[in-house]
Amino acid sequence: MDLSAICKALQLKGELVDFEVLKGGNINTTYKVNCVDGDKRYEYLLQNINKFVFKEPFKVMANIVNVTDYIEKHKDKYSLYNLVFNKTVDGIPFVVDENGNFWRSTLYINCTTFDSTDNLFVIEEAGNAFGEFIYTLRNFDTAILHETIPNFHNTKKRIEDLEKTIAISTKSKKIETKKEIDYILSHKKLASTLVDLIEKGKLPLRVTHNDTRSNNVVFHKETLKALAVIDLDTIMPGITAYDFADSARSICSSTADDEEDISKVYFNLEKFEAFARGYLKKMSLILEPKEIETLGLSVFIITLELASRFLEDHLKGNVYFKVKHETHNLVRARCQLALANDVLNKMDEINKIIHKYVK
Repeated sequence: MDLSAICKALQLKGELVDFEVLKGGNINTTYKVNCVDGDKRYEYLLQNINKFVFKEPFKVMANIVNVTDYIEKHKDKYSLYNLVFNKTVDGIPFVVDENGNFWRSTLYINCTTFDSTDNLFVIEEAGNAFGEFIYTLRNFDTAILHETIPNFHNTKKRIEDLEKTIAISTKSKKIETKKEIDYILSHKKLASTLVDLIEKGKLPLRVTHNDTRSNNVVFHKETLKALAVIDLDTIMPGITAYDFADSARSICSSTADDEEDISKVYFNLEKFEAFARGYLKKMSLILEPKEIETLGLSVFIITLELASRFLEDHLKGNVYFKVKHETHNLVRARCQLALANDVLNKMDEINKIIHKYVK
């Protein structure tokens, strides 16, 4: 199926006149498509869901539609733009082409994004957006959500998977990654803290976004106010710490995720305070004591988890994350481990900031 046919199947307004592939994102392939109907021009995002990562796209879309429909019913209390997906004549929010590829579409938001920024206003806005998103869903029944990527943030299992991959890796790759392997395995027990608490029922399950990088909030080009939380593929039941930590990791790092010079990598506490202030503005109203207690540690855990994932993908031959070169995932792993270590060294300061903004 060509793009024009896909657009028609999703009932996009007008005829497709041109498109461009949008850069960014490690998983799905995204297009900006322009359609024209007479003198009216419509802009949409058209996306091909990565079936290698998302084994059951039906469930991915079911989660997204359930959550966005819920927000739509409560949009009078939601200050952000709610993503609404175009549907076929049968009311289905995606189409499947002749090759079995899944396609979906939403309106294009004229906006800007930040892979990283030093603007504390933007950082606070990002924190506020992610916090408001989860706060709005505080009464959503998580039981109706599918676990589309089993054990996505099960750090204990992620490290166990890494150990299995290490066992079957070549001798040369084991030597190449020995320092990284040793660091991760030496912190396995600490990194399992959140999983252990979940298994004991000491942390409540909520709707979580699970991919709260800074570029998954879009901003107004002029005012820089947050417009929307995007990239909802990984919405699942989870714990608040996952979203808080992954966002803090992404936003408060001094460098990009793939900085080769790890001497430049550190956790920026000024940025963290701006983010925490925004995120906790509403979330602090509903967080339980054990959730608050584990927020700081979660930043270390999630950063270590991501390092483990990057390292495992490197050992497997780069089958999950998009890479620019053969050792890209190893570079990413080393960068994340440097960041995790700095977070651990700054844990007392991180916890003081969190408690400053808990109401």
